Amino acid sequence: MECLRVKLYTPTGFFKTPLSIKGIETYPLLSYSTVIGLIYQAIGRKWKGEHFQISIQGDYQAIFRDYVWFKKYDSMLKRPEHRPLQVPILYNLCLLIHIKASEELLKEIENGLKEPKTLLFLSGGEYPVKVEEVKRLKYYERFISKGEKFLLKYNAYIPKELLYDLSFSGSDVGSEEGILYTLPYFYKNLDKPRVFSYVDVYYFLKGTRVYGPLVFDEDGGTIFWADSQVEEVRGGVAEEDEGYIKFYAGNWLMASACVGALKVLENAGEDVGKYVEGRFFKIPRSLWEKLREFYADYLLKDKERAKSLLEREYKKKGGEINPFSVLITSSFSDFYHNSVFTNPISINKFKDYYSENLEGVLVKVRKYFLDACERLFNKEKKEVSNKEKKEVSGTCFFCYERQAEDYVDATMFTPLFASLETAKNFVWDPIGICKECKFLLYFACVGFHKKTNGKYLFVYIPDNLLETYSINFKFSVKKDIEQDKFKGFWDVVKHILEFEKQKGKWALQNIYFVEIEKVDRTTANIYSFHISPNLAKAIRGLIDHYPKNFRNIFSEFLFYIYTGRSLYEFLFFLLLGFSRKESYKNLKANTIDARIVEAGRDIRENMKYLTPNLLFFINFQEELNKQGGLNMSEQKNYNYVDRAFWAGQALKRLYNEDERTQKKLESLTYRLLEAVRRKDQEYFIHNLIRAYLEVEKEIPDFFKGALDDKNFSKIAYAFLIGLNSEAKRKIEKDGDKEGTLDNDEEGASESA
Repeated sequence: MECLRVKLYTPTGFFKTPLSIKGIETYPLLSYSTVIGLIYQAIGRKWKGEHFQISIQGDYQAIFRDYVWFKKYDSMLKRPEHRPLQVPILYNLCLLIHIKASEELLKEIENGLKEPKTLLFLSGGEYPVKVEEVKRLKYYERFISKGEKFLLKYNAYIPKELLYDLSFSGSDVGSEEGILYTLPYFYKNLDKPRVFSYVDVYYFLKGTRVYGPLVFDEDGGTIFWADSQVEEVRGGVAEEDEGYIKFYAGNWLMASACVGALKVLENAGEDVGKYVEGRFFKIPRSLWEKLREFYADYLLKDKERAKSLLEREYKKKGGEINPFSVLITSSFSDFYHNSVFTNPISINKFKDYYSENLEGVLVKVRKYFLDACERLFNKEKKEVSNKEKKEVSGTCFFCYERQAEDYVDATMFTPLFASLETAKNFVWDPIGICKECKFLLYFACVGFHKKTNGKYLFVYIPDNLLETYSINFKFSVKKDIEQDKFKGFWDVVKHILEFEKQKGKWALQNIYFVEIEKVDRTTANIYSFHISPNLAKAIRGLIDHYPKNFRNIFSEFLFYIYTGRSLYEFLFFLLLGFSRKESYKNLKANTIDARIVEAGRDIRENMKYLTPNLLFFINFQEELNKQGGLNMSEQKNYNYVDRAFWAGQALKRLYNEDERTQKKLESLTYRLLEAVRRKDQEYFIHNLIRAYLEVEKEIPDFFKGALDDKNFSKIAYAFLIGLNSEAKRKIEKDGDKEGTLDNDEEGASESA
């Protein structure tokens, strides 16, 4: 048997996942549907219903963040719109594709890829693709025993059905736990609206050990075929019997809605375990009819809280208040703006006078809530807009089986979607939804855990709905110390630190996190991210040493490490605020970087000097940069960090001995910092030489071997921290000339 092996290269690539509206999350490799689209783009014709098998593997050099233009045609304005969005970009992406098809189709694909009918692009025409190789090869199956220690040479998608016969074990860079993705494959139909079939695959890192029956091409490359006739991963919804309604938790949004509904059922005394099957939420129809009543009971269960909220609102307004708005709308407003639960016109008819009879008030609010649910559930289909009258057609995007009866809009989940009447969703065409999934989305607000500062968190385990529920349920019942007025701010950070360590443990179990940060009534930032093995290891090993004196920018630190931004950039802003305090005295701290600058400025005003625990950020970044174990050369580099710090300290003492040189310390810091920002080693060394000549001293010898391209940032920042800090040195008994930091300097030089 023969197959086609195709090697592709693109300098940059971005493959947006569904429901990552800000472009925060990208697939690590392109999806099957993207490969199919590329093939027919090369052939120069449309797909006619043919099916063939595909294997996708690849690798990339790095991920960086950049702005790309998202294009969308505005049917109301009759013109295309362009909007810049910041997205993660895969840099130097190499792809290894295998294709198995009938001889006639294989030959057509081979000729098309060798001589494409048009220029080939990925990601909506943003990124050019170079076809480096198109080669016919024979393939065969061979059993790999554990004794052979076979490692994946590329990152790979491995279809779920293949995992039953394979075994995996982690290595220094790979993990035995793959990351589950549900990827679009072939269309199910030829007619519009076209509907994708989907396939479950696990993404494994190169370097993962794999054993069992594997398929190889004749050059020794692995192949992981996805079946061309996909057994629908969402299958089962269509087969639901009359006694049950099923929901598929195939994305974080529907999973949060399922978790919310399960919390409501738990509160009603139900055994939620019997309503979950893998990734499905299965609820009896008889219970489904009662769900809205259970929801009302859940929202009004805390009578003490209800009484407190009503009394507080009464004191504010001094008379007429709307209990429904106080007890229900307040819980829904961040998620379902302008819905039947939050729209002022809709809820004004529920207006009632405040009464000291709490039970009577709660009875009325409960009735009003059930009335709103009835109006919502039985609401007739609406038109998309006056300019764009379309019949809602096709299947529901979320369950992919029931008939869509409406389009998703802002009233169903405001943080993610836009109003189709006033601001057409910029990223997607209208998304169809069935009435059952539509109602369930109103439980998503219960699935999320409310933090402080308008933030909400949801933890999503794609292949296990019950475990997803269990983790998020623990958040909802745990006492939230972020709300405790009697605890210090550091207690809050310690609480988060413990949670971050837990994230590190979960990371290798195929989990990712969704955080919603409200900006105003109708807009929000949504961050969704996985935690890489390196980041998990760094969190587990180092997070306890996070410096207490920078607890006010802990959230900014987390943003940097989760989004892949370098902590050297973090240090630059911190040192910039410290060294140029006067320049930023009127700074408005309304961005992440501005808050870091402000923290550096505050340290200068309050303490006058830096502390050596700033080295934590260097050591954390170096842990993230590591590949594999720590060898002797890397251990030497970590010693360089300490030596650079103490060299900066020693130079500061020399400058402080003379009033003339003491005044030059600030300008020296700024020049060196500017050199680091520009990554200009020559300018840095030039200023270093001048600095030592000023005090008639030689540059320490270790700088000669340490200031290379690989070590420049960490050595330079360690030196700058030392140059502006105060620290005690404890001399080791063995007479180590460099010495160590005093134990009082918390977390100052924790080696990674």
